[in-house]
Amino acid sequence: MHDRHVAADAVIPAAWRAVLGNGLAVTLTLALAPSRRAVTLPEAGVRLLDAVAVLEDGGRAGRDESPPLELQRLEAKLDLLMQLLSTWMQEQVPAPVTATLSAEGVVVPSALLASGEDRLEFYPSTAFAQPLVLELDTRCTFEAMVGARWRCHDAGLGEALGRWVFRMHRRAVARARR
Repeated sequence: MHDRHVAADAVIPAAWRAVLGNGLAVTLTLALAPSRRAVTLPEAGVRLLDAVAVLEDGGRAGRDESPPLELQRLEAKLDLLMQLLSTWMQEQVPAPVTATLSAEGVVVPSALLASGEDRLEFYPSTAFAQPLVLELDTRCTFEAMVGARWRCHDAGLGEALGRWVFRMHRRAVARARR
């Protein structure tokens, strides 16, 4: 899959605050496209975003000792399997697009979304070829961009999206400091 580039200090125009909300928003390049797939169920979306966090962050924060050799081998085999699956699935992953996302909405180039499109799929991980498909609600257009709020009424999924946005922002800040 494609490498993700994140802009930590991107200024969000005031016009987009109605779409993105007042919380944290992050501008990044990721695989994203209109979708005809079924909307991801809230519980499945939370599990996907939590699994991505474990895969990308390693899930080992605060551990001083390394895991047993058997567990290291199992992790290596799973990593290889994930890489093989992702390579195989790469043809189905849409091209990367620069977008601004928050827990409440998304802003994308207007050429990406036709007026009748009501779902968007994005791939929250470059290592895991599994999309999160969300419904779009209120839209607005400004300059060459279109913004839409997520039609997500599940608090758990909204919180999981917020955690993902926070991790992407934190990663961008760390990258900018290097």
